[in-house]
Amino acid sequence: MKIKRAVLVVSISIIVIAAFLGMTGLSIHAESSETADSTVLAKLETVLSNQKLMMEDLAAIKEELRIIKIRITQSQ
Repeated sequence: MKIKRAVLVVSISIIVIAAFLGMTGLSIHAESSETADSTVLAKLETVLSNQKLMMEDLAAIKEELRIIKIRITQSQ
């Protein structure tokens, strides 16, 4: 009975230690991917700024079209 209990305790200890080391390994991998995350975030920021510029251009075009529409309706 004592042998079974000892084997059980050792098995549970090994599982707990393996799980702990696995979690530690994952956190180390996550820390090394921070540079990749910052690169992705920088690219996303660039895309966002480009989208804002496009929206400003579209707003300007829309305003010009509104003015042209008013001039056409007034000339008729």
